[in-house]
Amino acid sequence: MTVPPPPMPSHWHCYRWTGERRTYDDESARRPPHLVVADIPPQEWTRIAAASPAFMASDVPPLEVPHWLLRPARMIKATFEAPDKAAAWYRDQVGDLSRSFLTDHDNDSSRQAERFAAADDRLGWGGDVVGGWYLRGTGFASVQVIACSANRIRPTIPCPMG
Repeated sequence: MTVPPPPMPSHWHCYRWTGERRTYDDESARRPPHLVVADIPPQEWTRIAAASPAFMASDVPPLEVPHWLLRPARMIKATFEAPDKAAAWYRDQVGDLSRSFLTDHDNDSSRQAERFAAADDRLGWGGDVVGGWYLRGTGFASVQVIACSANRIRPTIPCPMG
């Protein structure tokens, strides 16, 4: 018996963060106050997120990608219902940042084409897309497109837009 694939998410939320590597490396504000290893009801996610004001106030990418959905909606940079539109936003953001990438390897056009093809594929089946790059100087950038309603990794996290 074959298990049907999970349903496609209804939309994707997009996030972008650029800041100091030191800030990104500080994991304390990047994790909610409780380690959750199983699905829990939506109201329990809301309670866990509320128990950590530092986590909720931080705009630094969380350690677990779907935990973006616990954060306030004001942190969302864009929302798309179509995966190709979300992929185009991701490409635009990475293209905008690429001039500042620390290594030529990350800025290589064939490598970027592979990254964008993988993003198209992943969004096409309802997944998340995550990218992070060291920038010249002491910076770090993260661009993330997170499936919502429902996320495949954490399907019970409620949509931050209500």
